[in-house]
Amino acid sequence: MAYRPARFPGSRRVLAADAVARYDLRRTMMARLLAANPALSLLVLVGDVEMEELDLEPHGGADQVSAAFTRPEPEVHGLIIAGSLRVDRAVQHVRANAGMSLYVLGDLRARNIAISGLELVVHGDLRVSEVFAGAGPSGGARLDGDVSAKLLVSDAFPMLVSGKLKAPVLENGRARIGVVEGPAVREARGEVPPSLVLDPSVLETGGAFSWPRLKAAIGAGRPALTPDYQSGRTNLESMRELRRLEAEIDVVLGEGRYARGAELLRKARALGAPRAETGLKLADAIYRVHHGTGSREALAEALELLDEGLGPKPDSNAVMAHPQALLQRAAILLQLKEHDDEAFDQAWRDCSLAAVTMPAQERAQIAGLMGQWLFTRHRYDECVPYLRQALAADPEDGAQHGRLARALWMLDREAEALPHATRSLELNPQDDRMWFVRGKCQQVLGDPEDARLDLVTYLELHPDDDLAVEALIVIDLDRDDTDTAVESALQFIEHYPEIDGAPARFGRLLHLRERYDLAVPLLRRAMQLHPEDSTIVRDLAVALNEAGHDHTGLDTALRRFEMDPDGDHLAYLRAEVNLAFSDPSAADGDLVEYLTRFPEAARALASLAGVRLLQLRPADAQELLESARRIAPDDDYIETVAEKAGFTKKIDLVGMEPRALPSLPALPSVPEPPVTQLSFKDAGYRRP
Repeated sequence: MAYRPARFPGSRRVLAADAVARYDLRRTMMARLLAANPALSLLVLVGDVEMEELDLEPHGGADQVSAAFTRPEPEVHGLIIAGSLRVDRAVQHVRANAGMSLYVLGDLRARNIAISGLELVVHGDLRVSEVFAGAGPSGGARLDGDVSAKLLVSDAFPMLVSGKLKAPVLENGRARIGVVEGPAVREARGEVPPSLVLDPSVLETGGAFSWPRLKAAIGAGRPALTPDYQSGRTNLESMRELRRLEAEIDVVLGEGRYARGAELLRKARALGAPRAETGLKLADAIYRVHHGTGSREALAEALELLDEGLGPKPDSNAVMAHPQALLQRAAILLQLKEHDDEAFDQAWRDCSLAAVTMPAQERAQIAGLMGQWLFTRHRYDECVPYLRQALAADPEDGAQHGRLARALWMLDREAEALPHATRSLELNPQDDRMWFVRGKCQQVLGDPEDARLDLVTYLELHPDDDLAVEALIVIDLDRDDTDTAVESALQFIEHYPEIDGAPARFGRLLHLRERYDLAVPLLRRAMQLHPEDSTIVRDLAVALNEAGHDHTGLDTALRRFEMDPDGDHLAYLRAEVNLAFSDPSAADGDLVEYLTRFPEAARALASLAGVRLLQLRPADAQELLESARRIAPDDDYIETVAEKAGFTKKIDLVGMEPRALPSLPALPSVPEPPVTQLSFKDAGYRRP
């Protein structure tokens, strides 16, 4: 059968058996094949050869060197260049999975090389201006001289370099490159990440290396390298430093030295490590260091990294690579933004996704975190099953026992809460709030003595807690020990005057127990501290009435307030309360302000007239009483005010002397002390 026309007419066919000895190819895979395939033949080109493209496809066209390989017998194994070879573009076989072997007895120069399933032997130096890539375990490259390239890629393709290796190796996890150094062979590891040097068109989704895409790009003459790497703007020294850092990071994190790992990961990000991947590792290290300490600044940094790496709706690849990142973000959001609705929604999505992607043994931790979120948002009924699930997996978790005890207590399920409170105190004694919770549970369950012991223990640790004092007061009142109850209230208020809610709390407690005489001084102090609190003022007014005080003006103001609670009558009620305490100075401003808004309030006019009389302003008092009589001519309260002052219906107040008012004592000349300095003696209470 005649040869088809070849591009290089000077080439000739030789038997492989003859070529092995003649061209020193005894240390090749081809030589080992001869015993089973004695008819193997080769195409030989003698001298230095230069060509635009070398396609090693076994069945190339007539204008290609490989066209000469199509003769059926004897079988052509490869091509020998008995000299140096220069290829302006690429050595490749894009249309076939395996190509013909190539043996170059001199130097080989090319822009790109992309081969698989063949043997490449170069006796001289190999210089590739861009990419030298080999793929697959079949075949291999034996390179006797120096090797230089912009990028060396071994995708499970064996390469043995006897000279100097002057090419960075792509990191793909499958490199098989050995460098002869004296009697030993050193493994050359990948050090350049694909995403930094390879054009995105030759990468898989997510940045992984793709041999088929690289092979197709080189065969089509498209760029395989990024413009920055091709132009030299990418710093290879930084890449090598990055590889060194990453190796150290793996060791440090493997030893649990997360603080040091965080420092190294920050350096790696600065050197150009994959941003999302490295960011998630850095977030993990920061979280492990600072989750227990609660450093808000550090946790905020970790949260920013997690948001960058995961996004609002995490990619499945990121989730599978870093499943713990979902729980870490949810936990950090709980620490930093526990009352933020958007943060709760994001954390709930993360936990829900983690529950279906993480191993079953991790689900208890997820349930615990979801229970924490619901507990923090006061959704106690919803959080209970999650907390129970977490405790079923880890019954020794004292913090979860504490949360479950609090949730059940808030749901008035004290019998269920009590054993968890006890277990929390045993396992997590630093949560001393459990003394209070357990004491309250025992109080409700009818065990006042044990409740008192727990509450007293808690007060020894937190003596300024008014809720604990209130609970002890209730226990004392339940056993009719009123003196002890009141003494506890008085001592607490005198020792902690800055806790301005205590008088109202204790006063209301006595008010609800219908001990109005004891409630009055406490509620008066509370009103002085919180004059705009309508509930305190109303309770004090009721307590004054129920305690036997006869004040018609107070009755009127209280009825008006109760019939129209939204009608802005608080100032009037507060003024009448102060008048009941014989404190006209405190009532003056409220009456004036109220009459500005309600000028037809006749009894309020009469009350203000009484204040003006005490202030020795008879002309003003006369005018106010006349206005009140004009509005309500037959009102008993108005006439009572006038009669107590010693007047008849037709009176002349202008010419009266102040001494004509013996029944109305003058105001004390000593200024009233600040509210915080008033004692209960000043408020009207006398200890027994």
